[in-house]
Amino acid sequence: MASQLVEELKEKYGVEIHYHKVSEESYVALEVMNFPDGYHNEIVESAIKQLDIMLCYFSKVLVLRLDLRLKSYSQNNKVMSQFGNYMQQKIKKIYGKVAFIWVREQVKADHQHYHIAYFLNGHKIAHPSKLIELLKVMWKKVAYGGSIYVPTNCFYHLYTNQGNCYETFKETVYRLSYLAKCYSKRRVSQSVKNYSSSRLEYMEGS
Repeated sequence: MASQLVEELKEKYGVEIHYHKVSEESYVALEVMNFPDGYHNEIVESAIKQLDIMLCYFSKVLVLRLDLRLKSYSQNNKVMSQFGNYMQQKIKKIYGKVAFIWVREQVKADHQHYHIAYFLNGHKIAHPSKLIELLKVMWKKVAYGGSIYVPTNCFYHLYTNQGNCYETFKETVYRLSYLAKCYSKRRVSQSVKNYSSSRLEYMEGS
């Protein structure tokens, strides 16, 4: 059964079915948010793939979702490159293998903001509070005073050896689908990405 928060989000955004291909012959139906202008299929698929690969590596995975805010506009994503490169190294040293996905958005504000999700080894991290503080410090530094907003219920635990893992997986995908909405993705230029993700690949034989 979905959490109260997700039920509230479904009341607000609605539900659309996303068919994720799991083999040449089969698909699995997953719920995503139903936006009037639609969603970017490739963003949802990237999030699903990186999460699924982490679950192939580890029986426990922690998913953390945050919003990164800026004080001024930039035509490029240099701030995300600097932040990402530093944090990837830092997280790997502390928590080991990590996957991520981020999106660039701008609606009515004069400057863009970013949403990011991390997928971490749940055997190394049980609660993200220390990691969040580390991320806040680094983001403030590279974004020249930028801030991080922590959403309600910002993290999920997925345990592959527990019976409710698939339900938690589906709920996590629904939450992550917020990153894929079309209406907030302004295209600055062909060279500036609206999103990026880690490039983990499945283990051979998985």
